Amino acid sequence: MIKNNTPDPYVTLWNRCEAWFLEHLQDCMNGDDFTEYQSFRHNADTHIRARSRLYQGEKLDRVMVHQYSLKAGRSGLVIFGYPRVEYAIPCFLLHIGGMPPARTLLILDLAPIDPALDMTPFQTVAAQQRAVLGLPETQVEWLQSVTSPHLLYCPLKPLEPEQFFATFTATIETWRSAYIEPAQRDTNAAAVQRRSAAIVELKRVLLRNDPAFPVFTRAFGQSMSDVFAEAAFGGNPGVTIAEAVEPLPVPGSWINKKLGVSWNADAQERIHEAPAFLRPIIRRIIEKEAVKEEITVVTLELVLRCEKKYRSGMEL
Repeated sequence: MIKNNTPDPYVTLWNRCEAWFLEHLQDCMNGDDFTEYQSFRHNADTHIRARSRLYQGEKLDRVMVHQYSLKAGRSGLVIFGYPRVEYAIPCFLLHIGGMPPARTLLILDLAPIDPALDMTPFQTVAAQQRAVLGLPETQVEWLQSVTSPHLLYCPLKPLEPEQFFATFTATIETWRSAYIEPAQRDTNAAAVQRRSAAIVELKRVLLRNDPAFPVFTRAFGQSMSDVFAEAAFGGNPGVTIAEAVEPLPVPGSWINKKLGVSWNADAQERIHEAPAFLRPIIRRIIEKEAVKEEITVVTLELVLRCEKKYRSGMEL
């Protein structure tokens, strides 16, 4: 767990959630056997921390527990739990962070990797907890193809993380009792291939749209960012940044004829670093900014100015 020597009061809560998660799964994986990666970047203007721990179990190929801190009051907890492909067990997905309690981001799901999985136990729990937390029925568009329709989502709205604790506990217990414990080993080649493909696609979608890696690359360097990516999306089967990220756009290929705005190659590359689901949104914002400033070619300088102007609304 991250030591609570930062001004962020929620680090204590993330530590508590992490300990609770490990305690409830102690019969499914060894909480005393793990690999850990940490990195820090501190200076007068920067306070970035990241720490990943990797666990395994008889039926679990990889469980990553990750805590991050971007600055005081802005931190979060991410847990990805992937089964071994010989078992029909949904993947555990959690991200809670943002700037709680006023602007809390929550994504919590048990993502099915096999059409034979009965998702009724999680459907029941999710419906109960959605009502308790007052969460909307809204889904996360970029995740819909790889998650369950019961995913719990708080889109940067008020949510006390303490209220979330009961929901977190209910989801862990459902994952363990309804899916991990009863799962039987199934080595049927077609079934294994089907689950493997589903896990690869899930990891690819998560990696392409994860907003953490541009931050980590700038703070820690590409090599350390790759380490955190491997921690989150490696394993068997695994996905690397090189495999998941689309090629750079052809220089000069971005042209908005309606607005009369084109892009320099270095400006395109900068936007390409953003999560895939954010790129079209960012591009529209910057092109409108260019029109307001009567600029016909978007440069890196304009992109950086827009980042500084609008980034405060994009919390991890």
